[in-house]
Amino acid sequence: MKETGYRVFNPVYPTNCTLGTTLNAYSSLHSVSLGKQFHAYIIKYQIDFETSVGNATCSFYSKPHNLESAIRAFQGIREKNVISWTAMLTKDVKPNELTLTSVLSLCCTTLSFGAGAQIHSFSSELGYESYLHIKNSIIYLYLKCGWIREAQKLFDGMETAVSLVTWNAMIAGHAQAMDFVGDDHSAHKSGYEALRIFLKLNCSGMKPDLFTFSSILTVCSRLVAQEQGEQIHAQTIKTGFLTDMVVGTALINMYNKCGSIEKASKSFVEMDTRTMISWTSLITALQLFEDMRLAGVRPDHITFVGVLSACSQAGMVNEALIYFEMMQKEYKIKPVTDHFACLVDMFKMDFEPTEFIWSRLIAGCQSHGNLELGFYTAEQLLELKPKDTETYVLLLSMYLSVGRWKDVSRVRKMMREKKVGKLQDWSWINIKDRVYSFKPKDKSHFHSADIYKSLESLLQQANSLGYESLQTSEVTNEIEEKISSSTAYHSEKLAIAFGLLNTPNDAPIHVIKSVFMCKDCHNFVKHISLLTTR
Repeated sequence: MKETGYRVFNPVYPTNCTLGTTLNAYSSLHSVSLGKQFHAYIIKYQIDFETSVGNATCSFYSKPHNLESAIRAFQGIREKNVISWTAMLTKDVKPNELTLTSVLSLCCTTLSFGAGAQIHSFSSELGYESYLHIKNSIIYLYLKCGWIREAQKLFDGMETAVSLVTWNAMIAGHAQAMDFVGDDHSAHKSGYEALRIFLKLNCSGMKPDLFTFSSILTVCSRLVAQEQGEQIHAQTIKTGFLTDMVVGTALINMYNKCGSIEKASKSFVEMDTRTMISWTSLITALQLFEDMRLAGVRPDHITFVGVLSACSQAGMVNEALIYFEMMQKEYKIKPVTDHFACLVDMFKMDFEPTEFIWSRLIAGCQSHGNLELGFYTAEQLLELKPKDTETYVLLLSMYLSVGRWKDVSRVRKMMREKKVGKLQDWSWINIKDRVYSFKPKDKSHFHSADIYKSLESLLQQANSLGYESLQTSEVTNEIEEKISSSTAYHSEKLAIAFGLLNTPNDAPIHVIKSVFMCKDCHNFVKHISLLTTR
């Protein structure tokens, strides 16, 4: 059988994959003699330097403990990868801490979590786990692969032996986790963990650098945490990092996302060097776009998305048409999906709408009460995103509100068949470096009595201005019937009432919500804004 397997190569030239597989087979069968003959065949045709073949050769010689031959094969590999190194990491070949750091860095590059975890275990056996650069490499690997808990556990166990590289890796890791976690609640949890780590860094006596500031300002931007962002802004001034272009751009973006255009403009004016990214971060006010053109900075397609979005939000239809034409004729920029999305109410597109466009349209239908168009839009969106929980719930709410029970049954059946997950409705508000979360009819807070008393007072005052609370059909994934209940205690209303109780009279209130805001809450917020001048 073995000889037959060897002779099969006589009439054809095998691939590198075939050669490696054959060597592995000889290794499994403990056929050292035939394996050596096969290795000679590989050397004869001068392919022993190929990575996959060299890895198999290392593995073959390491099992019978022929370390001299294994090392020669390893040294002959031109481009070593993770497998090359791990093939040599046996109990008889003891690498030093620099070798292990190199292998872990390679694992980070290739996102090879399995190999990295083995090397972590191997470094512990050799007594290298306490070395700072080894720990940093392991933490960075876990963060890159999305294993936040494992990285946090290692970090918490480091006590005082922490370098700035470690702090930066943890903050950046939690910032990245906000993008790949499955829901908003987990994303906000990662963001506030990054803020907690940044606070610990400041208390440790170690000084943040530009990488620290750019990462943590990005976190503040995602959390709409202006209060923390302003404190970090002050720290960048004190430490001299505000002059850095990356930090300055992150600061502008943070103020923009928090809705503080005035502070964003001030930060922009104070920048020593302005790049295209800096300009694009600030194009929410059209005058700044004109200043940009006068300064001789050429806008790109992303800049025009900001300009058209500003026109759309302000209802400046004529100006939007002028800029849209300018983009094509003066700057020779061909419109793409994002440009048409900004003008969806003003232009007929010449291509199929994307998920983003349908989502924008359905939000508009809900706000303006155009249910028929909303039904059609939701159905179109579900064709593109067949398991999007929020769209199903929104569609059910609209059908229930007009008593279309057959459609309600049809959509519920679709949800069961597609195993659509449960939708969580949460609202968050940030006050004095703490985040407070609310769910509908939430009474878990220590000051719930005061919150509900304040909300009742707000509802009465809003009613005096013409606000009328709507009765709505709340839709959940667990209950199959229509539940008629008041919208008075939706999560965002509780968060607003709490914010009014715990912030100065002239302070703006920023509430973040995990799902679409209903029409009644939209109306309520409008009246409360008039009452409180906030």
